[in-house]
Amino acid sequence: MHLGALIVIAAFAVILVIGLIQYTGRSRQKNGRDHGEVILEFARAYPGEAIRSVTITKDGNASFLRLADGKTGFIQNMGRHNVARLILPGDVGVQPIENPPGLRIEFHESSLKGGDYVFDSAEDAAEVSLWLCGSFALASPEFEKPGGDGDA
Repeated sequence: MHLGALIVIAAFAVILVIGLIQYTGRSRQKNGRDHGEVILEFARAYPGEAIRSVTITKDGNASFLRLADGKTGFIQNMGRHNVARLILPGDVGVQPIENPPGLRIEFHESSLKGGDYVFDSAEDAAEVSLWLCGSFALASPEFEKPGGDGDA
């Protein structure tokens, strides 16, 4: 076989393999993280916080952590970096999203921009909202108590 023909066949084979990998999506980096990775990342930022539960959004770009003392931990993927936050009372406003199941969260006095966080199920969204609502006042007026005495 001629050397030129062998080079053309090898180049065609390499292009075919690259095309197959791209077509099947194997070259795309997985957006989602597993629970262990989220726990390790949050523990690096807040080593003294005991984590009770983790819920990850559907796209894997944000994670909410239920902490032992009633606070909520939050990790969000920002490009190549992750931002970890401890959500304290008064730091967020929360509203439910019906379809797809999720929460609209607004971070007060923070460089983090809020947004819509979609979960795999309505149960996951409800669980995270309970973590946040256990300590926070909701932004939605339908949940305010009459009289405006500020009790949550």
